[in-house]
Amino acid sequence: MPETSIIIRTLNEEKHLGNILNALKNQGYQDYEIIIVDSGSTDRTLEIAKKFSVQIIKIESRDFTFGYALNVGCKASRGKYLVFASAHVLPVNSQWLSNLIAPFKNSKVAMVYGKQIGDSNSKFSERMDLRRLFRDSAIDSLATLDYANNANSAIRSDLWKKNMFDEYLFGLEDIDWARAVIKMGYLIHYEPTAVVYHIHEEEWYQVFNRYRREAISAVRIGLKHPPQAKKNILNVIRVTFLDLLFTFPNYSLSRLEEIVRFRYYQWKGTKTGWLQGVGLDLDVERNNVFRPIKNEAVVISATGKAKLEEMQIPEMKPGDILVKVDYVGVCRTDLEVYEGTLGYYKNGLAKYPIVPGHEFSGTIVKIGSNNKFQERFKVGQKIVGECVLSRGQVSERKEVGVINFNGAYSNYILTRGESLHRIPDNLDSKTAVLTEPLAVVLRALRRIDSRLPSNASVAVIGAGQIGNLCTQVLSQRGYNVSLYDKNIDRLNILKNEAKSIETGLQKLEKFDVVIEATGSSEVLEQVLRDGCVNSTILLLGFPYGDINYNFEGFVGKEQVIVGSVGADSQDFSEALKLLPKLKMEEFTKVVMPLADFTEAWKAHKSLKYLKILLQP
Repeated sequence: MPETSIIIRTLNEEKHLGNILNALKNQGYQDYEIIIVDSGSTDRTLEIAKKFSVQIIKIESRDFTFGYALNVGCKASRGKYLVFASAHVLPVNSQWLSNLIAPFKNSKVAMVYGKQIGDSNSKFSERMDLRRLFRDSAIDSLATLDYANNANSAIRSDLWKKNMFDEYLFGLEDIDWARAVIKMGYLIHYEPTAVVYHIHEEEWYQVFNRYRREAISAVRIGLKHPPQAKKNILNVIRVTFLDLLFTFPNYSLSRLEEIVRFRYYQWKGTKTGWLQGVGLDLDVERNNVFRPIKNEAVVISATGKAKLEEMQIPEMKPGDILVKVDYVGVCRTDLEVYEGTLGYYKNGLAKYPIVPGHEFSGTIVKIGSNNKFQERFKVGQKIVGECVLSRGQVSERKEVGVINFNGAYSNYILTRGESLHRIPDNLDSKTAVLTEPLAVVLRALRRIDSRLPSNASVAVIGAGQIGNLCTQVLSQRGYNVSLYDKNIDRLNILKNEAKSIETGLQKLEKFDVVIEATGSSEVLEQVLRDGCVNSTILLLGFPYGDINYNFEGFVGKEQVIVGSVGADSQDFSEALKLLPKLKMEEFTKVVMPLADFTEAWKAHKSLKYLKILLQP
């Protein structure tokens, strides 16, 4: 078992990773393992890493925070000491690692951080900052605020197990950890002989964003000011003047421009982050988990078997958001999952158990530590969620409440931050449940847009929720729509929106576009048989099942069939804007408790109501 575990975080580090890994091979101290935590590199980073003796752990980019990535690496480690190094640092000599580990001979030392210097490619002002931060004398600190930096540091593994890195911080997780162990009575040691080049090659927006993140984190952990920069404009003028003084006699227009730009973006990022951070209550944002006494969910355990049972909420990742479900819509797909007639389950591609429910609205109660979602969402906001989380091969497909992802027939749903959308103020949570089916309609219509000229004649078959929404959207866009359904009550809901309503399926040959929204194989066969030349057939129903059809007629008529399922992010955004303009009263009349889900399913099958909503 190695004495030391070296943990390196990577994201597109092909330029630097090979350098640090080769440098580690040349270190005098060799009792170590290397763990690389990669957050979605798209360049040659992983290809380079595989040429060395390293363990590679992949995390999704949406789950990246500095603290989370470090904790993932630490959990996989075996060493007594944990060394952290940025992929874009380079040890100055072969004694770096031994010098970094040596101070642990003192059992009171919890953390060691080494010296950082810039190289010839570093921005001049940053080189000056590193020179001020990292002096030539070793320090053992018991101060409640001391500088520490995980670009070049080491900690004791046993202390990390007692106090893991805060995954909710946008940076400064190192200082936060150091402050915590100092309160436990341990020392933080600065070791100037453990030296690395820290190579930052950033665009100006990256400089701004780095200091903005650090300033937000400084507020969150209670620092009086950010550790590397000041928000006071007078200080900016002072350090800029010193930079200009120290660069003498190497003046040039490019050097002067670089100094002024760096100090401006450093100051601007620091000030912006500090103001953003002041408005945050870390205890509320981080700890307002709304820890439920219990979380009940409808679990379909096998074909024809479902019951309400207590269910543990899965562990959150940084890119996740925990939502308290306000309403969830009953959809025919839920029953097809239950009955095993949905293709995924009929073919054995999806497996039980699963919690159904993909049409939902809710309230955010906890936000993962990914800073992107921390900035975009707030606890207490009302949201809706997308259903299709990933497309591609069926085995890898994730659809909320359908395949490989538990749905919203539950008190709480843990879902991905990027799949959520805020409900606008002019839309209530009950109506917002219909965002998902409306988004499905919008995506489907977008897919046949090139075959929907303004003078097209359109037939919609099925006046259920999808057919109803199709008819309303097309009518709003100025199309003449004929709506077909056996249920006259459903047809009458849209008697003013549709050009005509019909209970008998006839005269299909006069339509340029036929939208099939029933999922009936018999109806589909008739559409294929009776459709006109060059017509477009849009399929929005499930499950259809097996049909015996000779496609010679289809080819001879030069027809086009388009199947569509789910919706994309842009469709959800458009649906949320459009919903308040549609006729939605019939969709929200019936609300039942989640515990009565079996009665809700019976009511849905009866076709007596256009929509049933469940309320956990």
